[in-house]
Amino acid sequence: MKRNNGFFILTMWWFLLTAVIGGLTFFFTSDKERISQRENRILQNRPVLTWSSFQSGEFSDQFDTFLSDSIPGRDFLIDISNKILGSFSVNTAEDLYYMDTSQKEAEDFVRSDDDSTVTGTSDKDAVTGSQTTTISDSDAARFVDDTAYFWLLKNDGTKDTVYRYPKENMMRVADNLEKYAALLPEDGNVFFVTPPPFPTLARRFSQSGGYYSGWESTLTDNMNVLTSDKIKCYNTLQILQPHILDGEDLFLYTDHQWNIHGAYYVFSEIISSQGLSPTPFDEYDYRVNKTTPDAEGHYDTFPLLYSLAPAKNMVVQQVDQKKEIPLMRYEMTSNLAFLSGNRTPWRILQTGFNTGRRALVIGDCFNLSFTPFLMPYYDEVHTTDIRYIYFRKEQLGTTLADMITRNSIDDIYIVYSEANGVDSQTLLSALDNNLN
Repeated sequence: MKRNNGFFILTMWWFLLTAVIGGLTFFFTSDKERISQRENRILQNRPVLTWSSFQSGEFSDQFDTFLSDSIPGRDFLIDISNKILGSFSVNTAEDLYYMDTSQKEAEDFVRSDDDSTVTGTSDKDAVTGSQTTTISDSDAARFVDDTAYFWLLKNDGTKDTVYRYPKENMMRVADNLEKYAALLPEDGNVFFVTPPPFPTLARRFSQSGGYYSGWESTLTDNMNVLTSDKIKCYNTLQILQPHILDGEDLFLYTDHQWNIHGAYYVFSEIISSQGLSPTPFDEYDYRVNKTTPDAEGHYDTFPLLYSLAPAKNMVVQQVDQKKEIPLMRYEMTSNLAFLSGNRTPWRILQTGFNTGRRALVIGDCFNLSFTPFLMPYYDEVHTTDIRYIYFRKEQLGTTLADMITRNSIDDIYIVYSEANGVDSQTLLSALDNNLN
């Protein structure tokens, strides 16, 4: 019987054609810096082959990116791909893991609207007696109150207590923030965003049929008393309240986070407090993705900004091994589209701006829509998430303290939600333990 080798021959010709095109692309592509105006980023140049880069796999990664960035007609292919994928939520297994874990955290912390009192500590994050800090008389004098509160203000002049923050916890978090501040230069600061709540609680306030008139927290006042001048604390509730009272929806329906507008208002307040002018929201170009409506007809929009200057987004492992990933997942309809999701253990945004300063943002998924607005103010914006469920020192290859010093970080932003707030092991323990 005559053997049919047609498939084998076709495969070989396809392999040879791909190799020839790849080789020609490699040797004839210019070494000069190439910029994609469509994606607002610097394209990968032809990588240099060395023995160390070959052994580490760095050359292979750079070569793959180089071929992708050099394919003829790539802008046309990007447009076609975006049109096809724009109607779908493209979630990888990693994305689904993050969303599932985040949802579990939300369920651990969000209580029913029928509860008049909500605690801020879940069972998994409860502070045990062995972890409680003993407070001396001199330490106690540092406090405005022994306990800070988060209240919902009722129209009849009374208050519903939502969270209580004991003094032991506030002191531990304040001391942890000071350890980070000590690593910064003289003109550097730690900007602590007092944790914003979940959408369920926000809508308990905003959609209560006139039952509540506002919300209030004394946490920021206490933290300001407890910390040095290098630590700036911002009252998230106070920043968001006037916008909510004006009828703006600042939280998502399809996830447990704030939306890009809520993040922008907090960013704007922080930048203004530094004597800088916040870049207007409308100065950016956006791709706006919309989710399908839920059972009640609610849907979310995700305005994914395009950088004002060519930018690179890189994941870092083992101190300095970098791999570029997309700045945004412009085809996605979830909060993980921002900065290509909450990748760990460390990321660097090279912004394209020459400011002479570098920032580090430490946070959970609430930082994803917040962080891109910082780009015009820093040469690099680094990000990490020190939660125990995500962060691994062995994956980073060194400590946070070393990375802060090694990368000459000037400012640090702490942006965690209430799930990882002052009553959680994230700020009480992981913030300290993962530093050194």
